[in-house]
Amino acid sequence: MNTRALLYFLPIFLFACSSQPSNQTTQDQITTQIQPPLAGDFHNDTVFIIDPTIENHVETPNGSSLDIPANCLVDSEGNLVTEEVNLEFSQFHSVTDILASGIPMHYDTIGQVGAFESAGMFTLKAKTKSQNDVYIKDDNTIGVNLASDKDENFNFYELNEQTGDWTYEFSSPNPRDNFKYDPSTTPIEPEPASEDAFVLDLNLDKSSYSELDQFSGIIWEYTGASDSLDPRKNKWVSKTKWTDFDLTPTYEKAFEYYLTMSSKKKKFTTRVKAVLSGDDFDIAMADFKQQKIDNEKKREQLQKPFIRSVNISGFGTYNYDYYHQMEEPAKMLADFDFGKHNNERENCVVFVVYPKRDVCVNYPMGQWKDFALDKNADNKIMAILPDNKVAVYRNDVSISYGKKEFTFKMDVLDTPIEDRDELVDLVYSL
Repeated sequence: MNTRALLYFLPIFLFACSSQPSNQTTQDQITTQIQPPLAGDFHNDTVFIIDPTIENHVETPNGSSLDIPANCLVDSEGNLVTEEVNLEFSQFHSVTDILASGIPMHYDTIGQVGAFESAGMFTLKAKTKSQNDVYIKDDNTIGVNLASDKDENFNFYELNEQTGDWTYEFSSPNPRDNFKYDPSTTPIEPEPASEDAFVLDLNLDKSSYSELDQFSGIIWEYTGASDSLDPRKNKWVSKTKWTDFDLTPTYEKAFEYYLTMSSKKKKFTTRVKAVLSGDDFDIAMADFKQQKIDNEKKREQLQKPFIRSVNISGFGTYNYDYYHQMEEPAKMLADFDFGKHNNERENCVVFVVYPKRDVCVNYPMGQWKDFALDKNADNKIMAILPDNKVAVYRNDVSISYGKKEFTFKMDVLDTPIEDRDELVDLVYSL
């Protein structure tokens, strides 16, 4: 998409984070609150080398892209940059991305401090090949089309990297569909049967459907919502001798399909879900969790279902976020016992992770007095100590509820975390 087309979708939002006044602080002089807790390469970073004198459109494998107009980049004196520029584009989409980023995820609204639930964050930086800082020219913008897993209407924020504070910019419109996205790449969590479900008696040959062939017993539940799909509203369906059955995934629910039944003279299409129980359900859940882990490890290469577009007038860190409000917070004066590693507590960061909603709240030691857990969520607690050492809390977190003070006895793992795949495995094992 070229820049002119991008402006058609969104009005121009101008931010002042990195334009080029004469007293501009260089990027290297900024004391940043972004402090990655792990040493090593744990981030989804892409570096593009561009010629700033021409219009550029660059893309990442997950569907994100940048639109950079010609002659929109200047140096600290306001002079047009003509030498090649390195654009460093970092994306943060998952709990593991956010945890490893070191980006503060707290937000203060009307005196209430809470955490962000993210629909995607990004950092965009730029330097010339000779390592000089680059800025966006006044009255110019760069188009950022950020791939996203979520389709809700999220707010858009800019981070002040010196203070760690987020500034609300606007409520963004719903994203558009990414036409390159393949829905079969996204696993869907299996669900139990509905209590009042209408069950169809089907004898299908599962051998043509590898995802079903592993199950020993399947009950087929009708999931349609219109009369045209409902066998009960089409009495002739039960009286017809069907000779052929075809299943097409809906990609909306796990093991849900459009079922087309054919005879010599007729066809009927309905909507059904394979309902699993017992060992079959356990197998399906185990497969789902493994697919989630596999996807997380290769998420940089997988196209996402949605694209969120915005124009920015400065380099920095931005976030599509929703304020994660705890309906029933369990607040306490928290302490964390790391056993023989207690001498490292001052340099560790504690994280509360809510994997299903991509929420990750970080608590350095100075903020343990503000510690809180969401009673209505699946809380997971871990900590990162110096030298990539990791500790996890293995007990039931609910035993801390209702306590004014509580000490969490942490289990420090024997082996430090060395790469992103190991971090993914750890987070999903909590």
